[in-house]
Amino acid sequence: MGELADFFEFSRFAVMKHLKVLSEANLLRIEKKGKFRSIHLNAIPIQMIYDRWISQYGKHWASALTRLKYEMEGESKMEEVKQIYTLYIKTSVDKLWDTLIQSKITPEWFAGMAVTFEPKVGAKLTYDVTGPDGNKMSVVQGKVLEFDPKKKLVYTFKLVAEPKAAADRESRVSYELEPVGDSVKLTVIHDDFDGKTPTYLGTSQGWPMHLSNLKTFVETGKAMDLPKMH
Repeated sequence: MGELADFFEFSRFAVMKHLKVLSEANLLRIEKKGKFRSIHLNAIPIQMIYDRWISQYGKHWASALTRLKYEMEGESKMEEVKQIYTLYIKTSVDKLWDTLIQSKITPEWFAGMAVTFEPKVGAKLTYDVTGPDGNKMSVVQGKVLEFDPKKKLVYTFKLVAEPKAAADRESRVSYELEPVGDSVKLTVIHDDFDGKTPTYLGTSQGWPMHLSNLKTFVETGKAMDLPKMH
């Protein structure tokens, strides 16, 4: 928090007030670690604002916002590199859970990728696409680390289909579901990177798009018209 306040001419207290407003609007997430606070921009509502209002005026605005996210998350030397996304989806826990883990459903919102895994710790997990010739190709490979039905899924993540990212060490992804009224709070955390690797840079662009599509698909029954993996 102190390092962030140094960038502004007003007081640390004023910075905290601004951050509180942004946090209440679900535009950022503040994590306490001992006497330190880590600040992460929540890219999902920003992406949704872009999809609804900004895209017609120019893509450079979205690019500037994502650069701001990278800079804010990279300013603190005490903070590990991670991505945190929080969104609220008007649906049931059962429906959202199935949408996240069922191989026949994930292609609808996750760029054509079908997830396959056994629901147990230690099981192999893959995200595959099917080409025009009917052959399958793995895009992501990993292993299930935690499996708590309808509450939490954690798995390792290796982007094998991207040559620049294939050499990166496995990172980690977690889905956490929490019922809130007539909706579900979904928190997606992608961490355990060795810095801003090709995997980090690629997924930081991909997750906001895919999760925005997930919300749209679950709430409306129809996905957005987005590119598929080939």
